[in-house]
Amino acid sequence: MKTVSLKLLTIIADEALQKRLVDDVKKLGAKGYTIEKAYGEGEHGGRISPWEGENIRLELLVSAEVAERILENLVRHYFEKYSIIAYLSDAQVLRGEKFL
Repeated sequence: MKTVSLKLLTIIADEALQKRLVDDVKKLGAKGYTIEKAYGEGEHGGRISPWEGENIRLELLVSAEVAERILENLVRHYFEKYSIIAYLSDAQVLRGEKFL
């Protein structure tokens, strides 16, 4: 079984940022993505009601170089203004060439 070493980049953000984030990651080299609704609680508590909107979890399988570009973009354009969390993991991916 042949796998390709990639990075799994996960971004959790307000759903209002979804279109902007998707546009950015595609421009920065991501070939695809997965989005799910995300729920939880952190340092500032949780959402009190659906009127506040929901969070999304945006997941990308990308090369280390693309991951670095996306993370730099998040730092430059999002982290100071928005509540966003991003984390990076190593992934061994079957059919990983589809993501390069």
